[in-house]
Amino acid sequence: MRKYIALDIPINNVKKVMIVQFRDEVTMFLYDTLDDKPSIGDYSFETLQEAEDFFIRTFLKETNNEVSWVYVSTPMKNCQEDLIEPVRVKGIDTSSPQWGTYVKVVAEQWIDIKF
Repeated sequence: MRKYIALDIPINNVKKVMIVQFRDEVTMFLYDTLDDKPSIGDYSFETLQEAEDFFIRTFLKETNNEVSWVYVSTPMKNCQEDLIEPVRVKGIDTSSPQWGTYVKVVAEQWIDIKF
């Protein structure tokens, strides 16, 4: 499960938050942009409830706010969890990763991209 929310008012330069639950792990990614770009930081939690409670305490400044999460699909194999679009490290699929270099699916083909 992956879901994100754009903040109405940035908090400490955070404009978007994504929560990812995969097996026994829950990660909260923080973004300084609303664009689909890599996160600037993250937190780990044992449960989804802990992550959601932390989000409410840290990023919602008024009580009784309704949180409208946007749900996104699980990333393709080897793709970045913190990005919505299918993006992966170049060469990760061949066990020769080129860290810091990324490729994205466009028209069913992997093409080089820069952030």
